[in-house]
Amino acid sequence: MAASPSQTTQHTSSQYLESAGAIPFRLSTHQICLLHLPSRNEYLLPKGRRNMGESREQVALREVLEETGYACRILPVDMSLRAPPAEEGEPSATPDVTRVYRDSREPFALQIRRVGAGGDVKLIWWFVAVVEESGGGDGEARGEEQFEVGFYGYREAVERLTFQGDRELVEQAIALVQGTYG
Repeated sequence: MAASPSQTTQHTSSQYLESAGAIPFRLSTHQICLLHLPSRNEYLLPKGRRNMGESREQVALREVLEETGYACRILPVDMSLRAPPAEEGEPSATPDVTRVYRDSREPFALQIRRVGAGGDVKLIWWFVAVVEESGGGDGEARGEEQFEVGFYGYREAVERLTFQGDRELVEQAIALVQGTYG
């Protein structure tokens, strides 16, 4: 069913900023990587603006690496999406319903934040990621200087996050990871 004009919000390219981020899991220890910004005593998730020509996935992985110092890859998870299946010869009348997709690498959430007084918005696409743990060492990575980087158990990560929206994102990501990998 199409949205009525009263339910539609429209933004031109100069009125929105597109960003992406990821929740970086360390599966071997059941931990999540968080950023601590000591100057404000805030615990945050890695995210940042999309550069011209970058895919959302590339942005999320680049921002995790830049801010935490840890290389990641998108973690395929089982999730419900409203996207139609990627089938050749797809009928034009594909119903708009939620379907469960196995091993999806799609964003699991979209946050929309109002910025400024003029109604501009920031779109943040969120992915589930896994920290590359090759080599077996637990060396300390070097991210951006203003952040302290730490790994926390699932419950502790949720409790430490400063903003309620971030806590909800992490809870959703944990549910996806546990639902896919046990």
